[in-house]
Amino acid sequence: MTSPVVLLPTTGSNLTVRIHPVALFSICDAYIRRGEKQDRVIGTLLGVIADNIIEVRNCYVVPHNESSEQVAVDIAHHKTMFELHQRVSPSEIIVGWFATGPSLYNSDALIQEFYSKEAPNSIHMLVDTTLSDGKFNIQAFSSRLLTLGEKTLATEFVEMPCDVLFGEVERVGVELLASGASSKPQSDNESLETSLERLRSLMESAHKYVDDVVEGRAPGNPAIGRYLADTLALVPHFSKADFERLFNDNVQDVLMVTYLSNLLRTQIALAEKLGTSQLPIV
Repeated sequence: MTSPVVLLPTTGSNLTVRIHPVALFSICDAYIRRGEKQDRVIGTLLGVIADNIIEVRNCYVVPHNESSEQVAVDIAHHKTMFELHQRVSPSEIIVGWFATGPSLYNSDALIQEFYSKEAPNSIHMLVDTTLSDGKFNIQAFSSRLLTLGEKTLATEFVEMPCDVLFGEVERVGVELLASGASSKPQSDNESLETSLERLRSLMESAHKYVDDVVEGRAPGNPAIGRYLADTLALVPHFSKADFERLFNDNVQDVLMVTYLSNLLRTQIALAEKLGTSQLPIV
């Protein structure tokens, strides 16, 4: 098993690494769940390559053992996980590997050599889960061999530009985690209330801006005006009776799904208490 042969741009090119929050959360979760005697975790990075940008979309942990003299990687686990990921996302290929910790290890050159066979010019991503500088540092490296004649002396890691890439949906989760406002996840009603409150605040800001422009208290911006007009044009027009009917139907659907979820959760808990998994699931 090898990933599709895709040559990554060489070190001399203008190469940038962008990683999605999902991959970062997986790395952090793996570090928290590591064994008691493990200093760090390593794993494979999956993603796509386009326009000199390596976009890391996913990852998985690869069990390993290392000492000051040697490192052993579970190749069978690595191959199995990659084959399973290929069934779900065939477009995602191996683009490199990650490790946790504040700095590079001596054994990183050996691991880099292994991944270079899986995908030429693989990158190495270092995620500082120890927060050594009080920050969550993420670094990406490419590698090149230092040779003297035909003899290879060492492997040099060269740092590359690296940043976090997330969409609007991921942005909400990242902002919630970064704020640290709540020690426990919000319930459905609390989440809905927070979303509606934020929507009301945004509508009040837009309403105030329009009033200020109309009254001459603020200069108008044609781009903002067109954006507001396009947004309002997307709002469907319903009568009050139709809106109430649609809203009530949706509420009934949500309540039914919630009821079935609670029923299934209760049945699973009962099966665990009785020590059997053979109870029929309704």
